[in-house]
Amino acid sequence: QKVTYGTEAGQFQRAGVQSIICGPGDIAQAHSPNEWIELEQLSECERFFEAILGWASAK
Repeated sequence: QKVTYGTEAGQFQRAGVQSIICGPGDIAQAHSPNEWIELEQLSECERFFEAILGWASAK
């Protein structure tokens, strides 16, 4: 099956670096004509990344 997106996470994994792929939106809408994302999805993503940064900085 083909996909219209890619990531370097597989290369990182082969090098022994654990990776998580995440981001806002629906992959069905991404990287296609007229792609779009709801502002609420961006806000949720921002909250998620802030939580990760808070967790990582507390370690």
